[in-house]
Amino acid sequence: MRRTATVKQDNKQISSIIADNPELFKLVSTRTAYRILCAIAEGVGYPAEIARRLSLSKQLVYYYIKRFERNELVSLVGESNVRGGHAQFYRVNTDAVTLVVNRHGWRRASRDMPRRLADFLNPIFKNGRLDGIVVVGSPHPHGPNMSVASDGHYAFQLGLFLGQYVESVDGFKIRLDVDVKAEKLYDNNMILIGGPGVNLITAEVNDLLPIRFNERNYWSGIVSENQIYTSEFTGLVAKVKMNNGKHALVLAGLRAVGTKATVMMLTTRWRELLKRYNPSSERWAAVVLGLDLDGDGKIDSARLLEST
Repeated sequence: MRRTATVKQDNKQISSIIADNPELFKLVSTRTAYRILCAIAEGVGYPAEIARRLSLSKQLVYYYIKRFERNELVSLVGESNVRGGHAQFYRVNTDAVTLVVNRHGWRRASRDMPRRLADFLNPIFKNGRLDGIVVVGSPHPHGPNMSVASDGHYAFQLGLFLGQYVESVDGFKIRLDVDVKAEKLYDNNMILIGGPGVNLITAEVNDLLPIRFNERNYWSGIVSENQIYTSEFTGLVAKVKMNNGKHALVLAGLRAVGTKATVMMLTTRWRELLKRYNPSSERWAAVVLGLDLDGDGKIDSARLLEST
């Protein structure tokens, strides 16, 4: 069984057989072989008809088809009597043949992102690429409360999850909240890690959220139309279109453990989290609760409390 690959270019893709030895590539590189393969791909399935259309001898067409078959480029799919003779019908097994010149050039392929998750992350993630930045709170005293963020490392867990769907990343994508303010990096889509008490950019978008942190004291509660959540294990997952047209994805807790709960919810239970998510909505939020299921004093799961 020959190795296959998916070749991508300009957001399009095609299936290909890997020519990992020069003999296979030599077989398909002649003009005659190429014309015969194209004829089979177009549905001209039996050798005598291919020979007639291409003005080639039947013996030459049979010769190439048998070589194609031995190299798994074509397969016999049926036999029939045509015009008083016995005909064998073939189909191609691939849309392309790719020549490998560097055996060490292989890299891990990204997976296709599930539709609902892709809708939620769009346009921050689009066409297998991250179009935005990840913003974490500074680990040094900063902001009006001189707070210190201790949840920035959760961005790594998020990155491990999302990395399976991303083909490549251009440039350095992690920024501190103080750097975003100092360098005026607002013209970016953003993933905001950490609550408004420790992440200044989360604080700036808080009033845009349909469920938000208490403005009087960011650590005192998450406020929805129905309830105020005060447990330190609660967190907010939200997506909002900002005033400049860019989008922000917020993963923020009342405390660091609440932020951990939001990351766990998105990375392990996103189907439950996004069950009611409407892609046409410009403002969406959900409250989640971190759970300590194994009783070791650390949260190891999360569940959804409510969503808009």
